[in-house]
Amino acid sequence: MKVLLAVFNLSMRGGKERDCLAVGKFLAGRGHDVTLVSTKIGSEVVPFHYRILRRSGISNHARARAFAGAVIEYCAATKPDVLLAFEKIPGADFYYAAESASGSQRRNVLSWPGRRLTFQQLERGLFESAARTRVFFLTERQRDEYALIYNFDRSRSTVLPLVLHGERYEQAERRTDSTQIREQLGLPQDAIVAISLAVIPKQKGVDRTLAALVDYPDLHLVIAGSSDSWVKRQVQTLKLEQRVRVIPYTSKVFELLSAADFLLHPARVEAAGQVIAEALLAGTPAIVSGICGYATEVKRSGAGIVLPEPFEQSALISGISNMIERLSLFRNAAAAESKRQQLHRGRWLCVIADEVESLGSKPSLGE
Repeated sequence: MKVLLAVFNLSMRGGKERDCLAVGKFLAGRGHDVTLVSTKIGSEVVPFHYRILRRSGISNHARARAFAGAVIEYCAATKPDVLLAFEKIPGADFYYAAESASGSQRRNVLSWPGRRLTFQQLERGLFESAARTRVFFLTERQRDEYALIYNFDRSRSTVLPLVLHGERYEQAERRTDSTQIREQLGLPQDAIVAISLAVIPKQKGVDRTLAALVDYPDLHLVIAGSSDSWVKRQVQTLKLEQRVRVIPYTSKVFELLSAADFLLHPARVEAAGQVIAEALLAGTPAIVSGICGYATEVKRSGAGIVLPEPFEQSALISGISNMIERLSLFRNAAAAESKRQQLHRGRWLCVIADEVESLGSKPSLGE
């Protein structure tokens, strides 16, 4: 079967991009002819066919609209059996919904009108009654949010098992030398260390985390995943240079999580929050905002604190205090959750592959 995957910028290395690459590898491993289309690959190693599509448009929403059109044109020319889109592309056979709905109130707060309207229009093409696209959701909450806005047929959707990548399980099986990691980062061995992982730091609440850190003079923080200049400026403004380490994206995320005492993730927008699942797999408890899809995993396992919505900075500050005071209890719960998660390795990939394969032969796009 010829399978086409579409993601706008693979080199972003966020959860969506890593999921796309993992799905492609898995499908190729099951014998399918897989091709990836993207506007940028970067340094990623793609072990199957890929094609770079021209990037056009000035704004993010204009580029998203242009990419959707370019992918459909590419499909018309190459005629794959299945198009699995990791972006909002009307006409796709499958859509991997890695983000919250553009029509949701919390996303509207962060969106310019033109951007919001464009993404809503693309979403309508996926969810309106005439659409045939099947949708993979990360959580039930995310599915219900889309259903509330677009009233689509839920039989076209599948809620995936917890999304965790194979290399994370492999890293969980190995012992991480937290002493060495702390030495490399210049962190005191006896300090309490929190970690924030965010490719898009504003969206993931890194500014909230830094503001809360001021109230805890003995707490150290590692911020990994972004090179946004405002992060370092805020660190300097708040005079936190001695206690905060800002590092770019690294493949050693699991080692960082294992070396930290807890995860801080007070996100503004988070359909699921793969980093939350990764933290629990690493045996690291988490403080997360209630809007995160995987906040339910934290609550169910008892391996952390879920902040109530609407978000209040005072709740984050008191949550940190609670975490520090009960750290051993939270870490024990996270360790138990890590063992549970290891029993479900790879289930999400099997679900996707089974559904893609079940589609079988179909009319060409546009017919």
